[in-house]
Amino acid sequence: MRSLFARVLLLIALAAAVPAGRAFSLLGTFDTWQTVELGYQLGSDLGGPMNLGEEYRLNLPMLTYGFDESFLNYFGTKGVEEIEKALKTFNDLPAFSRMSVELSEYPLDTRRINHRASALYLYDLRSYVTAVMLEFLGLAPPERYVWTLRSRVVINDIPYYSVIKRNFDPVTWEPSSYVNGTLYTYLILQTYTDPVYEAVEFEVDPSQPSVSSVAGFNINAGTVAAAGYFANISPGLFYTGLTRDDVAGLRYMYRPDNYNIESIATNAVLAPVAAQAGNYIIGPGGSGGGGGGGWGDPGGGTNVVGATNLAVNVALRGGVDKITFVRADYDSLLGSWRVITNRFVDRYITNFALRSQQLERVLAQPDILFTAADLGPTPDGDQFVFVRTMPFVNLDPLNGTTTLGGPGLIDVPLVMTFSKVGQYLLNVGDGGEVDGLPNFWWGYV
Repeated sequence: MRSLFARVLLLIALAAAVPAGRAFSLLGTFDTWQTVELGYQLGSDLGGPMNLGEEYRLNLPMLTYGFDESFLNYFGTKGVEEIEKALKTFNDLPAFSRMSVELSEYPLDTRRINHRASALYLYDLRSYVTAVMLEFLGLAPPERYVWTLRSRVVINDIPYYSVIKRNFDPVTWEPSSYVNGTLYTYLILQTYTDPVYEAVEFEVDPSQPSVSSVAGFNINAGTVAAAGYFANISPGLFYTGLTRDDVAGLRYMYRPDNYNIESIATNAVLAPVAAQAGNYIIGPGGSGGGGGGGWGDPGGGTNVVGATNLAVNVALRGGVDKITFVRADYDSLLGSWRVITNRFVDRYITNFALRSQQLERVLAQPDILFTAADLGPTPDGDQFVFVRTMPFVNLDPLNGTTTLGGPGLIDVPLVMTFSKVGQYLLNVGDGGEVDGLPNFWWGYV
């Protein structure tokens, strides 16, 4: 009996020791060693994977978004509705400080396939925007950077590789080989003729779902051999929401106790004292216009502004804990944006004390712009699906004396431009319609 009891205890201990199987990757400006040869700066890559403490994030608790004339003319109200569904996914998230430690309230895989949309070769507009918004918020595709190359040196015609992890557990902060419960390993392969070498990920257990994170949708030109990657690039795929590890990465960056030395937005100034309340938008028609009234933050604290009455710029700041997206309107008659004022509470530490100041930004255009254009052909003869711009500001010089890749800020405006070329056939070599391969077409599922 004692032996049986000891075995039960051992099984319980082993079960408790099994890793939770979670991780996220951080996106930032390319570090000096992140070269094309080592599998970085490929295709439409905006940045590379960052180490812990080198994250790039937004420090604005409220961001405006809008649709310009080209988007409205091509996609119409249905396109607007689909993007607003994507942004609602983020608006519905609770404050990161209120989430559970294990994030068990979020699923490990939210992918679904609409078979009718797949047969019509439709790509879900909402899912693409959800994935790009994770990128705009500072997340890299974790399945691509579970394993990644740090260096390659050739000695006597023999290559020597240093392979590192840029995937981190959101609870222990340790490097992790898991994403959403799936374990990954790698093979070093030459993946392009330039040449390009990569540590190519594949799942250890092929029966496990792979490349399940929504952030993993943005693998771009990086190579992943896991079977789930091929599902992600299939027409008809859509996401029902964010996965556990998507939320985990956001929580790491934006939790209030993640402190970095940061500057305020370049167009932010102190709000009038009489206007101090919380985070809200003022539109052309007065308080509450251009997107609604106040949100969630009672203000609190006091301004510490000194004799010059200037906002405190460079200071130690934690994550904003919650980001809300509010729509800005485009006046098609006047051909311009309606100017709005965004007021928000900025919290920072000075002289070992937590302080706050009410800032305001007068916006002549939205922080996030959705537009449409004929983007032309890719280098391999296909058509661009979308392009995006995402400015990085490296604040490492403010945070220490050692040269690092970060931390830093993601600047605005952020722009996502969708292809409006419409459905097309891709002919490889000579031939006619019967030889053409049906290709990209925007839709919704």
